[in-house]
Amino acid sequence: MTPLNSELLGEARAARDRLLELQRDLEKTRADYNHAVRRLHAEGGSLREIAEDLGLSHQRVHQIVDAGEGGAARTGPRRRFPWAFERFTRRARRIVALAQEEAAELGHGRVGTEHLLLGLVRAEDEVVAPVLSEAGITLERLRELVGALDPGPRRRSPFSRAAKRALEQSLREAQALGDRFIGAEHVLLGLLADERAGSLVLVRELGADPDALRAAVLERRAAG
Repeated sequence: MTPLNSELLGEARAARDRLLELQRDLEKTRADYNHAVRRLHAEGGSLREIAEDLGLSHQRVHQIVDAGEGGAARTGPRRRFPWAFERFTRRARRIVALAQEEAAELGHGRVGTEHLLLGLVRAEDEVVAPVLSEAGITLERLRELVGALDPGPRRRSPFSRAAKRALEQSLREAQALGDRFIGAEHVLLGLLADERAGSLVLVRELGADPDALRAAVLERRAAG
């Protein structure tokens, strides 16, 4: 066997070492970049503003903000949640938490679609909040209507059947739009898709058109 050219072998090893060093630098730079994006969001920057200033898509900023520290996808086992809850963004999870808080404060037996709608209003998502506000769906007016509803008996399940259907539908809405995450916009679209949901009754009672709300959400997404 002819021995390898020692000079070329040295060049290959030096190039390999430079490549490994560059890969380490790239990983560190990517982590620093993602961390800076998350800090911008934590200090009050909206996802839309961050996307525009950095030349990213709205969806990409969502992914960075909702990723774990270090920006890498999880490789270990994930905790199982109903309605593919592991796909919910932090904002979407906060909406569900706020809905539970509203139901508890109002003394209602469990979380319904009306409480999810309250959670959406309180979360002030940059896509959904302007749509609801322009339609006249404000926290004060909505809370007044929800507070007048029959609280109903307490149940073992913390969510009503309608609320479960809406959250399941949010996954289907995300899939239909080609999104791998479930954000506030998908939760609203899920609420608007079920004619049996109490949230639709409230939306119409406040003078808003569910079809117009859906169209407005999709338009704001496309603009982002």
